[in-house]
Amino acid sequence: MPADLMAIAYVRRVLLDLGFEEVPERLVPASLGLSLWVSLPISELTDRSPKQLVADDDGRTELRQWIADRLAADV
Repeated sequence: MPADLMAIAYVRRVLLDLGFEEVPERLVPASLGLSLWVSLPISELTDRSPKQLVADDDGRTELRQWIADRLAADV
């Protein structure tokens, strides 16, 4: 469970840094919720989940860039 919480906190911090106070549905569908989403693999990130990615510096950087690119593409 602590890894889930760390991943949720990291994603929320990235979103705040990008100017999003709420989790955009275009990133995390409301039907999933952030707590489930962090455990799901993301195909564009070599099928690693956000929870796996936040375990090291390179993964955090990769996840942050993926989130920024995903949100920028939808604007």
